[in-house]
Amino acid sequence: MRLSFTRNFAVFRRAVCFSAALLFSFVAAVVPSGVAFADEPVQTVVEETAFDFGAEPIRYIENDRLKVGFDLSIGGAVVYLEDKKYETGNMINSFDWGRQIQLSYYSGPNPFIGPNGEQPAPEWAGLGWNPIQSGDCGGNKSKVLEFKKIDDSTAFVRTRPQLWPHKGVPAECVFECLYRLTANGFELNATIINNRSDKTQFSGRSQETPALYTNAPWYKLVTYLGDKPFENEPTSVLVDQRDGKGWPWVHYYSPERWSALLDANDCGVGVYQPGATRTSGGFAGGDGNKGASLGAKDSPTGYIAPIEQTILDWNARYSYRATFIVGSLDEIRATAYELAKADKLREIPNWAFASDRQNWIYGGTTDAGFPISDCLKVKVPADADAYAASPDYFWRSEDAPILEIDAAFESSANADASAPTALSIKIERVSPADSLDYLSWSEGDKDRDKERAEKAKTHPTLAPIIVPVPVDWDGERRTIRVDLSQIDAYKGAMKKVVIDFPKRDGQARFYRVGFVGKN
Repeated sequence: MRLSFTRNFAVFRRAVCFSAALLFSFVAAVVPSGVAFADEPVQTVVEETAFDFGAEPIRYIENDRLKVGFDLSIGGAVVYLEDKKYETGNMINSFDWGRQIQLSYYSGPNPFIGPNGEQPAPEWAGLGWNPIQSGDCGGNKSKVLEFKKIDDSTAFVRTRPQLWPHKGVPAECVFECLYRLTANGFELNATIINNRSDKTQFSGRSQETPALYTNAPWYKLVTYLGDKPFENEPTSVLVDQRDGKGWPWVHYYSPERWSALLDANDCGVGVYQPGATRTSGGFAGGDGNKGASLGAKDSPTGYIAPIEQTILDWNARYSYRATFIVGSLDEIRATAYELAKADKLREIPNWAFASDRQNWIYGGTTDAGFPISDCLKVKVPADADAYAASPDYFWRSEDAPILEIDAAFESSANADASAPTALSIKIERVSPADSLDYLSWSEGDKDRDKERAEKAKTHPTLAPIIVPVPVDWDGERRTIRVDLSQIDAYKGAMKKVVIDFPKRDGQARFYRVGFVGKN
């Protein structure tokens, strides 16, 4: 979605701005994240009783290090985060109901028209179906249905979200958030449970998992960019004072799965999300407001959103885990490393499809939908270019020389016997371009267009490795082994698998796609 810089600043107050053309691939293969069938009833939009939060809507959990507050009048979104060690006061921005720390999801159709013909606000129509935790662009607040403070360090919230692009249209889904304090931060276990009346299987979309908005003192966006994650290589400052950067948001490949917004002393808050190797972030409000002494109700804001891409079926339950870490840059990164080790992020990818897609997405086709049992059942059309694509990940070729595809391929009764049979396997490499941040749009800014063109010369995107793989279309399940070690280009860091289908009327059943070491 394009936003003009000449519009009022409030127009980009939320500014997630993922257009249909901006479809990244994101990781969730070997971490506790993914989609599952919603096997329990979901409350309907009507005849719901809101949780009675009384005269004071904000609830807190806290320990000796930090204090976290969530506002039950706006869906239970996090509106307060304080690091007591560094006496930060509140770091979270709440200029409108699109800020805070909150859940936000995307699906089709685009634009989404409400059940009674409600039209979206024109400036947000490009977002499609977009439920968010706090409220909508018209100032209507999301409704908390249930709240439990389990103990001093843990709380649960269940919410009926509003659709951000509309004014007063509740979504056909519920959100569930479990907040739990850690030694120097807090963990968010987030779930969306769909019960949509539109049963169309829409394409995979970029999901904010979740969105974090900070106040102006925390302006500096820092992460690791490069092909040596978890080796304590130097970090990169993507947005800093007087660099003219930050808005529009920048997007980048983040193989260590963390990013941070810091103040001038390199202290602040970071987000670690093990399922996201892509991130959006920045600072909106201009160079002059970076680091300014502005608060939660002021418009300038820092932003981080780890990004996963997934298909949100009408009846899906989709979950992820994110950890917010306070403190110095060194403390944030060290904690992220500890979490990544526990999540086994250095293991080579192995996507098993026993109960969910593992965040694989499709182009030119669909699968049989939810519930998923035992395998993915993907349609293979004869009249369209179709593919299945893994989420982004990170692995080294020397650790994963063999690709295995456990699958069955079957032609339909109407298939042309002379139609092609071979798959085309693409392995995308980590490229010099992945060590850069970039904009999703430039609004015709010739200087930025020129800068991006110059960077592309010195930091190119490497061509994918393409391997034709013959398969039998007889419906028999087999494990196909592809020895990539014999391919000269299969060297160094890799990030993604794409399976292109031949134009052949039939079905592919995928049980597992993964890598193994050479025995």
